[in-house]
Amino acid sequence: MRTMNPDPSVSIGIILLIPFVIVINLIIAGILFFFKKQYSKFFLINAVISAFIINFLFSAEISRHQRARLESWEFKYNNRIYEIVHWKSEGTFSMSEQPDPGASLEFLEGKFVESNKEYYLTTDSTKYVIRKNVLYGFGNGSKGIALKKNSL
Repeated sequence: MRTMNPDPSVSIGIILLIPFVIVINLIIAGILFFFKKQYSKFFLINAVISAFIINFLFSAEISRHQRARLESWEFKYNNRIYEIVHWKSEGTFSMSEQPDPGASLEFLEGKFVESNKEYYLTTDSTKYVIRKNVLYGFGNGSKGIALKKNSL
């Protein structure tokens, strides 16, 4: 059973860990070059292979952890981009607007309930439904807005 999950903020560790592993392997290869030449080749090869393996494992585990923690959708309304994030462990959602690329303004938080393959997003004053990747109740009218599920 997995008891520890990497937070995405520790991904900075990849930047430090990969060069560290490469340097350690190169130092060992250098030392072995003077004593056991035939083994130094293995550490040179390992310097490259281990860097790729560490990068793959960190990236895969962080992605798995993110998928377990949250899911999100994007949609366009009145030439603006909006994002809905479902925080699975808390049973909540947040809605934000992206006024500029790279910027985000959260304007709504509430309760998120899943029932019969439908999602119900509620706050004190609003109610939305997501059904088959279509958002109902947002903006003017009862017409649904197509959602695009983000991959994490």
